[in-house]
Amino acid sequence: MSRLSLFGLFLASALVSLVFAAAKTTADKEITLENVQYAVHQRGASPTWNSIKLNEKSTKVPTAEAGDLISIKFTVKDKGTGMRFSPHQAFVAFVHAETLQEIIFVSEPDADGAHLAEINVRNSGSDFKGLSGVYNVRLIVGDFKVAQGFNWNLLDVKLTVPKFTPAVVKKTQQVIYEKLPEIHHQFREPEARPSQFVSSVFTIICLAPLGLLFILWLTIGINFGNMPLSIWVLPFHVSLGAIFGLYFWFWLDLNMFQTLNYLFFIGIATFLFGNRLLRAMSAQRKTKTE
Repeated sequence: MSRLSLFGLFLASALVSLVFAAAKTTADKEITLENVQYAVHQRGASPTWNSIKLNEKSTKVPTAEAGDLISIKFTVKDKGTGMRFSPHQAFVAFVHAETLQEIIFVSEPDADGAHLAEINVRNSGSDFKGLSGVYNVRLIVGDFKVAQGFNWNLLDVKLTVPKFTPAVVKKTQQVIYEKLPEIHHQFREPEARPSQFVSSVFTIICLAPLGLLFILWLTIGINFGNMPLSIWVLPFHVSLGAIFGLYFWFWLDLNMFQTLNYLFFIGIATFLFGNRLLRAMSAQRKTKTE
């Protein structure tokens, strides 16, 4: 390893150590929450605030319906200096007591530095997915400089939210995390074949012309007088017989592409041998006429 690489590795290790050291020394603040209050009121009406002591849960269970606002405000302070502290994370979570469905709302600091979260029950019907019932309201406050944050169940509230009709999501756009059913592959059933009798009759009909040819040959006789004495006679007839043999092989085993591949070469040979044979026959006729 070169000296430059060793120096870079040493520098990276030093920077990582400094970052961890800084994080360890800065994450030592202690915070506290003051003036924790909530109110359930109509929009435009003056809220009646109810105070809650730190790390205690309100014994009251307020109710909220469509059109109501649930307001929660609090102040975050540095426990050591008593100064206001602005955390990076300040949320209000509503957790359904039965289904444990969780909805998170962000609290924003106001002009005085106090955090305020306002939940409009009517407008938040889609967030609650139309699920009414008792919700545990939790206050979540944290920061990277704070050693111990807050996750505090400060009260329960009974919500009656408007009915919510979820939007229809296309099947191709649905995200399903549940286990899908196992796919069992089924091959197509083979087509029904004709009975043995029909197959036998069809075979006999196809072979009937060949049988008729042999019968006529035996009746009339075969004339070999016009067959020229040429070396191309045997190759042509062999090539012709190879074509018929190839058709029979295709019927038994080959597919169309394999058959065409073999037929290409056999066909060229048959064409060349047939051309030579016709030339020999034409030459023989000329010699007879002369």
